[in-house]
Amino acid sequence: MTQVINISENAVFTELKASDKEEALKIMARAFSENGFVNEGYYQSILDREKKAPTGIEAYDYGIAIPHTDPRFVNQDSIGVAVLKEPVIFNNMVNVDEMIEVKVIFLLGLSKSTKHLNILRQIMDLIKEEGELKKMIAMPQDELYNYLQNHLKSE
Repeated sequence: MTQVINISENAVFTELKASDKEEALKIMARAFSENGFVNEGYYQSILDREKKAPTGIEAYDYGIAIPHTDPRFVNQDSIGVAVLKEPVIFNNMVNVDEMIEVKVIFLLGLSKSTKHLNILRQIMDLIKEEGELKKMIAMPQDELYNYLQNHLKSE
């Protein structure tokens, strides 16, 4: 059965101001934490995983990142999205020595590692059309939230 994954309205950001990826991820992780979606250690585990396995991806219009971590830090499946006011630097998922200016972060909190591929596929489907990311970036917060609710499904 397909169900909508938890997208909390306070975990969808537009025009987010962050000086670097750590600050952006901290703000996003705090939203998950305040909703009880993740437990202590989630934020640090995201940073640790990002060092070992970067999640920056070059998309048509802008760089994106899809950070996620070990399911043991997750209480409830959730996804957060931040459209950054100014891009922050992430390492490239494909070539870790390459830097990508990331404009959109899709933060995942998933209770089973098998769900990651499903959500990653959906995110890639969302952004594979040229101009689609541009449309998302231009949306006001409530419209972006509704768009994500309609386009991202759990297993």
